[in-house]
Amino acid sequence: MPEFAEELARAVEVSGLSLERVQHHLEQRGLQVSQSTLSYWRRGRSRPERPESLAAVAALEEILQLSPGALTGRLGDRRPRGRWVERATALEGIWGDAAIDLGREIARVDKLLPAPARYLSVRDRVLIGPDRREVEIRSSAVIEAFEDGVDRMLLAKTADGTDLSPGDIVAERSCRVGRVRRDDDRKLLVAEIILDRVLRAGDTALVDLRLISDPGADSLCADRTFLRTLRNYVLEVEFHPGAVPVRCHSFSRSGPDAPDVDTGELWIGTTAAAHLLVPEAQAGTAHGIKWEWE
Repeated sequence: MPEFAEELARAVEVSGLSLERVQHHLEQRGLQVSQSTLSYWRRGRSRPERPESLAAVAALEEILQLSPGALTGRLGDRRPRGRWVERATALEGIWGDAAIDLGREIARVDKLLPAPARYLSVRDRVLIGPDRREVEIRSSAVIEAFEDGVDRMLLAKTADGTDLSPGDIVAERSCRVGRVRRDDDRKLLVAEIILDRVLRAGDTALVDLRLISDPGADSLCADRTFLRTLRNYVLEVEFHPGAVPVRCHSFSRSGPDAPDVDTGELWIGTTAAAHLLVPEAQAGTAHGIKWEWE
């Protein structure tokens, strides 16, 4: 992607055309690409993959007076990802074989294009009931589109070893749940979250969800892993007043088989809650809170 972005940036600069003029020339050829998307391509923040985007790149070679293939030839092979979990390649580093098997099934049934979007910020509120078991996670997020036409995102949910199932996902305001794929044996669930509007590049949207839990024993921790680096993640655990642990601490884990690294003790306030702020959550790294009942 950097090679394509660098060549596009150089060609635009040499042409002397503004992005507004480039967009105008594309429109004359019946191709609709926003200036924001062109800017993202030029800066390497996203790359064209949709059929209409690839047609626009071919037209850019003519508009910018480049030889055929000068831009399209620098795109390389299409990235092995899709709107479902960015497919198995992305999930493999987080959930291992379970993700691969489910990803293959999803890829076979749903041949979907990528969803170029990312989280800007996420706040998760984990609710622990009077029986010491996790009831649900209330998640509120802001996402940003990389390209025009983003109308959905993907969420993957896994469960602890003692959980009875991966649970369920319920959409709140500003979105709804679309197709759902689940592997109850491996306790992995993947859901398509459909936004209430179609986003253009640079647009943001709010996503509010409830992740319903199905625990089979006392809950001992809560954590989350992101496919892309996230600049602001807040995890809060709210305990029932009749079920407050004696100790809480935060941790991180660099991969599915890596050990948990203790990152500090957390104070349980008078509201029977503890929270963790991660200013920059790295892709593939789990961040969470553990607690002790006795």
